[in-house]
Amino acid sequence: MLELHQFRHSPYCLKARMALAAKKLEYRTVEITPAIGQIDIFQKTGQKRLPVLFDKETTIHDSSSIIRHLEKIEIEPKLIPEGVKEASQAQIIENWADTTLAKSIKIVFLEELTKNPILISSLFTNEISDSMQKLLLNIPTKIASQISGVINQKEKESLKQNLDYLSNLIDQENFLIGDKLSIADISVASHLSLLKFPNSSGETLKGKGCSLYINDPSLQNLFNWRDLIEDQVTKTNHN
Repeated sequence: MLELHQFRHSPYCLKARMALAAKKLEYRTVEITPAIGQIDIFQKTGQKRLPVLFDKETTIHDSSSIIRHLEKIEIEPKLIPEGVKEASQAQIIENWADTTLAKSIKIVFLEELTKNPILISSLFTNEISDSMQKLLLNIPTKIASQISGVINQKEKESLKQNLDYLSNLIDQENFLIGDKLSIADISVASHLSLLKFPNSSGETLKGKGCSLYINDPSLQNLFNWRDLIEDQVTKTNHN
């Protein structure tokens, strides 16, 4: 059976799980403890970043590489469109989501943590020691101010503009590229999880996230679309 080593709430790990679910492949997840668990992964694979997929003797790291591996072992449904034009468009959006969009969302999410540190406890429930949770919950004021200092109005405006573009696009079409689910949809949907955690995040996190975006009425259809995409692909069995 396929084995996915992950941080449950990482958008990249969610992206890999959504792809596995879309392919209706059976797999089991192995939750990695931050920092400590990564040492073991590094010793096994030479990689510190997650997700990492183990397929018998084959080890694949990086969510994009994992999806391309899944495309080979389970042809249908195709997550990379067959047509050259649509395939290129889907992969451009995937790359944009994994880089530009991910960076912007990570920045505003870090700012949210400085305002609402209880999110840290929800993120790592039962995965780190009590002492570590207390350390994370007491982020020094100086560090918090430095993180907040990174945030500038231009960055927020750029993110909001891109989210509005996405919102307008899904108002017109069910999918970002063509008329079927693709890596474009999965990539964008997974990264939106840090703005508003989906139902799959569990009772302690679902619906929480960055207050500035959760409470924005113009983005509700985008989060609803994200939820529909995830609901569509998560109808599969895994242990």
